[in-house]
Amino acid sequence: MSTAEKMSTADLMENLREELTCFICLDYFNSPVTTECGHSFCLMCLLKSWEEHNTPLSCPECWRTLDGPHFQPNERLGRLASIGRQLRSQASQNEDEQGNFGRVGAAAAAAVAAATTKVFSDDEQSTNSFSIPCHGINRVYLSSEAEEQHKEKLHEILNLLRKKRKEAQVILTHEKERVILCKEETETCKQVVVSEYMKMQQFLREEEQLQLQLLEKEERENVKKLRDSEIQLTQQIRSLSKMIGQIESAFQNSTIESFEEVRIALERSESLLLQCPEATTTELSLCRVTGMREMLRKFSSEITLDPATANAYLILSEDLKSVRYGTTRQQLPDNPERFDQSATVLGAQIFSTGRHYWEVEVGNKTEWEVGICKDSVSRKGNLPKPPGDLFSLIGLKIGDDYSLWVSSPLKGQHVKEPVHRVGVFLDYERGHIAFYNVTDESLIYSFPPVSFQNLGLRPIFSPCLPNEGTNTDPLTICSLNSHA
Repeated sequence: MSTAEKMSTADLMENLREELTCFICLDYFNSPVTTECGHSFCLMCLLKSWEEHNTPLSCPECWRTLDGPHFQPNERLGRLASIGRQLRSQASQNEDEQGNFGRVGAAAAAAVAAATTKVFSDDEQSTNSFSIPCHGINRVYLSSEAEEQHKEKLHEILNLLRKKRKEAQVILTHEKERVILCKEETETCKQVVVSEYMKMQQFLREEEQLQLQLLEKEERENVKKLRDSEIQLTQQIRSLSKMIGQIESAFQNSTIESFEEVRIALERSESLLLQCPEATTTELSLCRVTGMREMLRKFSSEITLDPATANAYLILSEDLKSVRYGTTRQQLPDNPERFDQSATVLGAQIFSTGRHYWEVEVGNKTEWEVGICKDSVSRKGNLPKPPGDLFSLIGLKIGDDYSLWVSSPLKGQHVKEPVHRVGVFLDYERGHIAFYNVTDESLIYSFPPVSFQNLGLRPIFSPCLPNEGTNTDPLTICSLNSHA
C-alpha cells in the first residue's frame, strides 16, 4: 500500500474521530446525549456547561436557546465511539507489526509514523484527557497537561457530587423532621376528633334526655286524661245502670203510682240520656332525632323504577324517577314481573347486603304507598301480602283527617300535619327498616328487627288511584346529591 493510500486512510480515521468527538471536551463521546436541536455531547460535559452558564439554557455548539434542560440518551452514538477507540488501538498495533517485519522502507515508515502520530497521538491523549490536539507541542507536555485537565474535571465532578449529596442530606433531614411533625399533627387531629365527638355525644345525650323528659311529661298528661275519662265513664255507667234498674222495676209494677215514678225518673235522667260516651284523644310529640338526616344521607342509594314491573295504568318518567296513575291502560305485555291489579311498581335495585337510604316526594297526594318488599312478592291479583313480604308506609287523607298506616301487620296513627317527603332506610344485616318524615326530621315508624335470610329486597312505590281527580300528583324519587 502506497504512502498516499495510507494518508487517505489516516484522513478517514481523522474524519471518523471528529464525528465521534464531543464538541466540549474534544474526546470520544462518553455516555452521549442529544439535545432538541440535534447536537450531541457527553452527559457530564453538557451538565457542566449548563452549570457554568446562566439561563436561558442554550446549545454549546449552535447557541440555540432551548426550552429547558431536555435531552435524549444516544446509546448508538456511544457504541460507535467505543468502536472508534478500538479501531484506533487496532490500527496502532498493525502499524507496529508492519515496522517490525521491515515491509516498508525507512522513509515510508517515517511517513506512516508521522501520519499515525497525527491521527492517533491526539486520540491516545484524549482517552485520558480533554486537551485540544496541537502540532509542534512536546508529547510529554501534552500528557502532563491532559493529566492536569483530567484531574481538574474530576475535581469539578467531585464538587458537583458533593453539592448534590449535601442537597440530598438537607432534604433527608427535612423529611425526617416532617415524619416527626406528621405524627404530631396526626396525634393532635386525633385528639381534636375525639374531643369533638365527645362534645357531640354529650350534646346528643342531652337531646336524648330532653326528648325522653318530653315524652314522660306527655305520658303523664295522657294518663291523667285517661284516668279522668275513666272516672267520668264509670259514674255515667252507674247512673245508667240505676236508671235501667228503675225502668225494669216499673215494668214489673203495673200500678199508676209506679208509672208516675218512672216518669219522674225519666225526667231526672234526661241529662244522662243526652250524654254520649267518647274515647279520650291522646297525642305524642314527633320523635325528632338531631342530625338524623345528615347521618342517613351517608347511605344514599340511587334508586330508579323498573318498567317491567309497572302496572299498565302507571306512567313512568323518562329518567325512571317519577310515577303517576294514567287515565287509560297502556298496551304492555302481561309478563310475570308486572303487577296486573295493584297500582304498583318496583325499584330496579335489588338489595341483599349493606345499608341504604332514599327519599320520596309525595307532595299533596291524598293517598300513596312507599316501602320495601321481597323480590319474590306476588305481582298478580290484589290480595293482602303475607306477613314479612311487604314493609310499607301508607298515607291517607279523608277530609281534614290525615293518618299514616304501616304494614304488616296493619296499624295506623293520626297525625296533625300531612307528610310531604318520606325517607326510607334499610339496614340489611341488622334486619332494620324505618320511615322518616324528612321535613320534620322525625321518625315515623321503625319495624322490629327481621331476619331476611339472604333474600333480595326491592323498593316499592304506589301512587294509588286518582280518587275522583284529587290524587293525580306523581310520586318522585328525590336526588340526594344536593343538600335539598
